[in-house]
Amino acid sequence: MTKREKILFAAAVTVLVFCELAGWVLRPDAAWFPMAETILTRLIGAAVFVVLIRRMGYRTLGVPDLSQRPVIPLLALLVAVNNLPWIGLFTGRARIDASPGRILLFIGECLAVGLFEELAFRGFLMPYCLSRLRGRPHAVFLAALISSALFGLVHLVNLLSGASPGAVLMQIGYSFLIGGMCACVLVASRSVWLCAAIHAVYNFCGTVVPRLGSGNGWDPVTIAVTVLLGFFTAVLRVRFLRQTEDDADLLPMK
Repeated sequence: MTKREKILFAAAVTVLVFCELAGWVLRPDAAWFPMAETILTRLIGAAVFVVLIRRMGYRTLGVPDLSQRPVIPLLALLVAVNNLPWIGLFTGRARIDASPGRILLFIGECLAVGLFEELAFRGFLMPYCLSRLRGRPHAVFLAALISSALFGLVHLVNLLSGASPGAVLMQIGYSFLIGGMCACVLVASRSVWLCAAIHAVYNFCGTVVPRLGSGNGWDPVTIAVTVLLGFFTAVLRVRFLRQTEDDADLLPMK
């Protein structure tokens, strides 16, 4: 790694840590502040990572190209939308009780978090891993695996906020899975923007009821559909990544 790469990588890690810890330093009692703080810090972090991606020469900031591999992004979007407890909402067992203003603020939070995390882990870290692994067997698969694993492990910082080890372990697990899914979207579309949009939809659908509503959205049908869809798409994602391991133009760099 060159000196320039070390400086840029250190800057990326610093921004990532800052954005994870900033909200615990300043948290007044206003109910809207945590969401506003998250939006602000993540947008600042996203802007920094856009600069870092451009400085490193990674070509992950282009317009999504769905002409050749549209199935992978469509399946990812289906997984994200399925994260909403549709049956619970339709039957009334789950409700969204928040005001329109808080819902809009929450949408902004999901967009900011999705944008920041995808720029950091898919837009920056995955091509960095690929640049170090290129030429090795299964380079694309390994780059996706490493970036997804680190994305999951970074959620260990939630232990500092008092989260239970079980909850954090579960968050690490599904973060790893969403990371792998977004890595496939990046490979298929060659654009981090689509990854960010799908990530935001996934976060919104999965947390809108516990964050802004009440009730239980889980039922046997919802669980069965989620497990089957997750297993089916996971098999396709692994196969897809392994089949594209020799694609020299997958993530072209200057």
